[in-house]
Amino acid sequence: TLVVSCVAIMSNNVHSLRKMLLSGGKSYGPLILSDSPIVAEMLSGVGYGHIVVDHEHSPTDVRSGYAVLQAIKAGQRPGHPRTSPIVRLPSPNDPVYMKKVLDSLHLPGGVLVPMVDDADTAAAVVRSTRYPTQRDGEGGDVSIAGGIRGCASPFVRGSAWGLEPEYLERCTEDLLVMVQVETAEGVAAIPDIAAVPGVDAIFLGPFDLSASIGKMGRFRDPEVRALIRRAERAVVAYGDSAEGKKSPCLLAGFQPPERDLKAMFDDDGYSLVCGSVDLGLLREAARKDWEAAKRALADDGEQN
Repeated sequence: TLVVSCVAIMSNNVHSLRKMLLSGGKSYGPLILSDSPIVAEMLSGVGYGHIVVDHEHSPTDVRSGYAVLQAIKAGQRPGHPRTSPIVRLPSPNDPVYMKKVLDSLHLPGGVLVPMVDDADTAAAVVRSTRYPTQRDGEGGDVSIAGGIRGCASPFVRGSAWGLEPEYLERCTEDLLVMVQVETAEGVAAIPDIAAVPGVDAIFLGPFDLSASIGKMGRFRDPEVRALIRRAERAVVAYGDSAEGKKSPCLLAGFQPPERDLKAMFDDDGYSLVCGSVDLGLLREAARKDWEAAKRALADDGEQN
């Protein structure tokens, strides 16, 4: 039901994930760790709202990630809503890597930057996604404070190799910029991070949050639960503030084990959730397949 509702919102004449989320929509999707274009193409056809292509913990790099992004687009089925690609970068302080990712990312889509603990790092992330001069909706050029992205827009996949002249307008409007908070230090800085112009969402990483207080993966531990809840409330509180209404910052994150997905969306204020991993889906399907086979083999042995 949740996935269907996300799809319905995406199909309602809203052409980018960023605009859909900022207008109150929700999105659910998996993380790809396999570095497999085949898996990416198949998952794209399922109908998820988004797919996160991981460059942090997977073998994926810019070259192989390029093929994964192409596969996500190829997996789109005619007449079905778009599945938006989001690329998670390997580190928070690499504007060169960001430039290569953005050049390969045909919009609409997004980027997710890990291990952001303070507003200065978040601001540097935003600068790396912006050209020094940006095209506005009237066809004119405006200066962007601190933008450092190098420009090869006529010759890269992001702009369909220069065949989409509106790219210089869309590369801000249709690019979702998310920063990942993964430490107790980062949680304390959420009000400042959320206030950074250009940060569209704060994405919570529950495993790293639990590890940052020495209780990795212990999601039933009261201290871990309190830290995650404090992070969630801080993002939502910013969104409800006067400043947040002028410059929204949404709540996003991974679904912790045993956490109810519907409650995350309906009660806790999440706009975007990643609740599965491609390799985990394959592992669990393989386990079930083998368990069923073992039962069949055991039954066959008893009959013989």
